[in-house]
Amino acid sequence: MGKMILKIVGVMVFIVVIAYLFYSPRLKFDVLENPNKHAKHNVERKNVTPSNQDAENKPPKSGIGTWIGEKLDKLTDKFGQADRVYAYKNGFKNYVFKKHHQYYIVTVKNDIIKSVYATGKDVNVQPVKIMENGSHIFENLSINPEPSIKVNHKRYDIELSDDDMKTQALVKFGKNYAQIYIDQRSNKIMAVRFLDSEALVNFKPYQTVAASNEEELKNKHDALPYEQNANQLMTLYETTNEMRKLKGLEPLKIDNQIGHIASFNLYEAVRGGHAEFTEDALTEQLNDQNITFTSTSQNVGSDFNDVPTLINSWLNSDIHRSRILNAKYTDMGGDVNNGYYTLIFVEK
Repeated sequence: MGKMILKIVGVMVFIVVIAYLFYSPRLKFDVLENPNKHAKHNVERKNVTPSNQDAENKPPKSGIGTWIGEKLDKLTDKFGQADRVYAYKNGFKNYVFKKHHQYYIVTVKNDIIKSVYATGKDVNVQPVKIMENGSHIFENLSINPEPSIKVNHKRYDIELSDDDMKTQALVKFGKNYAQIYIDQRSNKIMAVRFLDSEALVNFKPYQTVAASNEEELKNKHDALPYEQNANQLMTLYETTNEMRKLKGLEPLKIDNQIGHIASFNLYEAVRGGHAEFTEDALTEQLNDQNITFTSTSQNVGSDFNDVPTLINSWLNSDIHRSRILNAKYTDMGGDVNNGYYTLIFVEK
């Protein structure tokens, strides 16, 4: 009788295992959505007197903060011609400058510098420093988590979430702002972006809240210049390696064959309006292309307006961080399309 019971139990266990293998969902790579995408009130107010309650700090005396409002010629006289130039949106252009331990994305409109993103251990981002303890900004600077700004006679009320305060604090210096990117795990400043009010409204890295005369502000990826995708992808590669270098890791090699796989996967995932990224599909495609690899993984982000904010969000998500800062990976390939960013990591 006992043997019969054991046989029955064994058969039941076997059936459960088979059912799991056939019907369990495939392992999916988490898609990190912009946490500020689903603001209940992501809107603007018209013809309203701006608030005077913004916490304001003295403008920096040196560094990239002094570039805002200057003509682009002043920068090219110092650094030479940009490594890359591409249209961003709404009349903005991005100029990418790469120097030894210095990486800059300079956003310009009508030849006037509107924003500068900087990372690398030798950049001057006074009054803070790259790899400085992030808590110092709260000890030494005044920060208003709900600043109000006025652009073209319209008022925008910005609201920083608790996560924003910890990972991308917004600090006002004179009439301009600095977005300070912090790696919450190590509590180190990884990058800084100085920008004026117009750039801040256009980039929309935070929730923008208003109470009356509401007009919803949505991310319009279809309206972006087509050539931006390839340039945003290159920026994705470059900033990924800049973050790895700051952490003492080897930069990843760009593999165009892996990039083609990323492009196909991204197209297949989003063409029906529902994105799904699975380990099975990725592994199968790497094998089909005869790419020899030991292990692989993938980061995916959606609805971010720019690469720097996406990269910082990946750094502050445990699962995405474990991939982008994994020392075992040697190569990468990715794609940017329709508001989605994907980056495949491969250990060869």
